[in-house]
Amino acid sequence: MERILFQEKIWEKENREFNPALLQLLIAKDRLIVLLHGKPPYRVILGVPHQAGIGQPFICDCRVKRESDENSASYALVTYSLLKERDFPCKIVIAAHSTTADPNKVLDSPYCQEVFQEPGELFIECHGAGPRRKLDLELSSGRNSLADTKGFGEALAWALQKRYLLGVQRKCGTDDALILGKDGKKIHGQLENPALLTKSLAKAGEMKIPALHIEAKPQFRRSPDRVNRVTDDGVVLGHALARVIIEGWTG
Repeated sequence: MERILFQEKIWEKENREFNPALLQLLIAKDRLIVLLHGKPPYRVILGVPHQAGIGQPFICDCRVKRESDENSASYALVTYSLLKERDFPCKIVIAAHSTTADPNKVLDSPYCQEVFQEPGELFIECHGAGPRRKLDLELSSGRNSLADTKGFGEALAWALQKRYLLGVQRKCGTDDALILGKDGKKIHGQLENPALLTKSLAKAGEMKIPALHIEAKPQFRRSPDRVNRVTDDGVVLGHALARVIIEGWTG
């Protein structure tokens, strides 16, 4: 997988259309795209292990196929852009259409090696979820016990103005969830993917780094015209994540 340190502008139009040079990398195969702001230790490291262009539903072509997270880098790049504007030391690592391995399940993958190459205070991995999911968003930490998943999740629901159905892992290592409804109600439920087998989250825990795993349905990633740009809901999610990160670190 070819590593590319991208230092050009991200957007053609603010928070919507990618710079064509970046877009070509995001829809290519076997590209590791790295963007940096500031110096380590980074306040937050964002990871996007399953990026693929819209219309590319699978990755890992040379082995067992797995579903891609089409255009999942879009909302993560909105978050990164806002953190950079606030001068937060941050890093984003995007594995675009890996063909040889599932990047966040193999610790010696270029993706994991890049994520953990330098110290960070928080690791957030950004994913996509299928259209049949009951919840709009799922937030978990897998088996990483260092993350305040509930606290982050409740802050995220507030930043999203309670516009979406958000499931938050209540107990590390389980699918037990707090469901935060659009009406502000909280009920008990389960996550469909609590990321219990995600090795990148576990590795972060071993390095004493809190880690979170976000799954977002297609409305946050895929526009109705199926163009590789940021959706309205993706902008909302990207802004909300940045707000929670910033306010969490600055008190």
